[in-house]
Amino acid sequence: MNKIRYLDVVSTITMILLLVIAEQANAVSVDGPCFGPCTDTCWWTCQIHGFTEYDCAAFRHQSGCCCKTPKKHIFEESAQLNN
Repeated sequence: MNKIRYLDVVSTITMILLLVIAEQANAVSVDGPCFGPCTDTCWWTCQIHGFTEYDCAAFRHQSGCCCKTPKKHIFEESAQLNN
């Protein structure tokens, strides 16, 4: 009886871990806000909100219009500080 309970606990924990891993595999990391579905007006939407770049990120079976700011290079910033 104890062996059956142990196997039930182990199989439950295994199933939970597999579900968490599957959800992490579908996760997308975006540095910026997303505004609805990705359409032809995605660039304009990001411009209105003050962003200079956009990306059509895929979320499961849909794509979203996600805005982002360009990454600045460290050397360019330090050169501007010296001048």
